[in-house]
Amino acid sequence: MTFNNSLYQSLCRLQTVCLKQNIPFVSYRLPHETEIITLVQHHSVPEKLDTLQNIDTRTGFVVAPFFETKEQGVYFLNPDCVYFSNEIEDLYIKKLAENDRFLHLEKPSDTGIQTTSSTEFIGNVNLAVQAMKKGEFNKVVLSKIRVEKQKDNFAAPDFFLKLCGKYPNAFVYLMQFPEVGSWMGATPEPLLMIEDETVKTVSLAGTQLATNSSDIKSYLWSSKEVEEQGIVTNFVEELLRSLQIENRSKTGPENYQAGNLIHLKTSFEFPTSELKSRFSDLLRSLHPTPSVGGLPKKEAREFILSNEKHDRAYYTGFLGPLNINEKSAVFVNLRCLQLFDRQFVLYSGAGITTSSVAENEWIETDNKMMTMMNAMKTPNS
Repeated sequence: MTFNNSLYQSLCRLQTVCLKQNIPFVSYRLPHETEIITLVQHHSVPEKLDTLQNIDTRTGFVVAPFFETKEQGVYFLNPDCVYFSNEIEDLYIKKLAENDRFLHLEKPSDTGIQTTSSTEFIGNVNLAVQAMKKGEFNKVVLSKIRVEKQKDNFAAPDFFLKLCGKYPNAFVYLMQFPEVGSWMGATPEPLLMIEDETVKTVSLAGTQLATNSSDIKSYLWSSKEVEEQGIVTNFVEELLRSLQIENRSKTGPENYQAGNLIHLKTSFEFPTSELKSRFSDLLRSLHPTPSVGGLPKKEAREFILSNEKHDRAYYTGFLGPLNINEKSAVFVNLRCLQLFDRQFVLYSGAGITTSSVAENEWIETDNKMMTMMNAMKTPNS
């Protein structure tokens, strides 16, 4: 389906007003679907959660950072209105434009944010390889950021529609929470999905640039990439086993295309009855997966926090709708950018093992950033 701007004029006006007035909202489109769903919380700010307990019984949208701090927490948007596709009343948009109750709230600042240099990133990769060879941890995911000036004609609602059209296999979103900031992305990685009494999760690791080959099975993998995918898969499998989720199926690993990239993916499914009210436990145990953090979790996280100069914030956190249209879909926040007034910040990362070559990992992170940059270059619909 073509997500043409002219077909979504009401949606674009709603998003533009919310962004200008700092009103909490999120618009999203699930993978392989065409319907865009928008949640707006215009009466109050999203709730900061101290616990995820019983979150699966609530209706709304959750967003969590890579690492919780006093400044960056887990937030839940309780929608006052839910809109589907372009069915938005003009009167509602007019009332939102007059809503100034959120304008005084301070947004995250872009002061001091700088693009990660190749020297810094490559140095961190080499440090990580040395640490793994000493047995300090088995895998770590290192990230970088890139600061880009916004063009004068950049409009976030138009870019959101571009992402919807360009990446049908991804979870595409545009969101703004006053405490979190404004973010958008097209992430390929589900963390936990529930639909039709079935729970799904995946292990996604290994990355290579898609070529013109139409046969996705023709892409081959290095031992490093197979090792990386195996680490993530084993983690998910052991976690499900520890929670005594026995009635599960496993498919893969298989090649999976997400935009300009090919990944290795293994899928897991089991009936919701196996969860036994442990949705929050499973979500907490999965996050952060080794595909965005590393293993063991604690040691990998400490290495990341000690060596990455930038703040990941909500990159490699998780986000998604709960109990909207009888579906819950929580995704890892990848292939994303954070919006500021005059610039945006791109994020990407790569899984590092003892077989990693630092210069190759730098190229991989560049390729991942092209998910967003390629859409920037696409002409307006």
